[in-house]
Amino acid sequence: MADTTDNAPQTQDLEGEEPQLSSYTSESQGPVGDAAPVARPSASAPGSGTGRRKQAVARVRIVPGSGEWQVNGRSLEEYFPNKVHQQVVNEPLVALELDGAYDVLVRVHGGGPSGQAGAVRLGVARSLNGVDPDTNRPTLKKAGYLTRDARVPERKKAGLKKARKAPQYSKR
Repeated sequence: MADTTDNAPQTQDLEGEEPQLSSYTSESQGPVGDAAPVARPSASAPGSGTGRRKQAVARVRIVPGSGEWQVNGRSLEEYFPNKVHQQVVNEPLVALELDGAYDVLVRVHGGGPSGQAGAVRLGVARSLNGVDPDTNRPTLKKAGYLTRDARVPERKKAGLKKARKAPQYSKR
């Protein structure tokens, strides 16, 4: 109990001078107190990244521009008609509030639409991380956009029809 009373006056002395951090974190902190919000730096540098998901591989290049998407030579709405897939590929830009700041050029092959959308999302996140790691990495990492989803289809086993499906049992 004597320790807690000894610590109380020290924290009051610290509060009187300048605001001190009360805990340590690996995430970057935003503006403290009544400071005006800091404007995000404008998109000024190109970046590139590779994303993989299931059997899909996406090569992504971002360049400062007006927010246009080119996926295998087609627009985003043409290549991914499903709105969910459009939202998935755009998530890293929305998380960083850079939606419309970069033109995104994508070459993707393999897999299906869902796997390709996941691969593009990882590629976009990696390219944004490459542009400005100090600013972008904490947000992307916390949202989970820089993590490769390692789940792949299970292989077919001998004696089974599929990975786990066995032939029907017949008693006679």
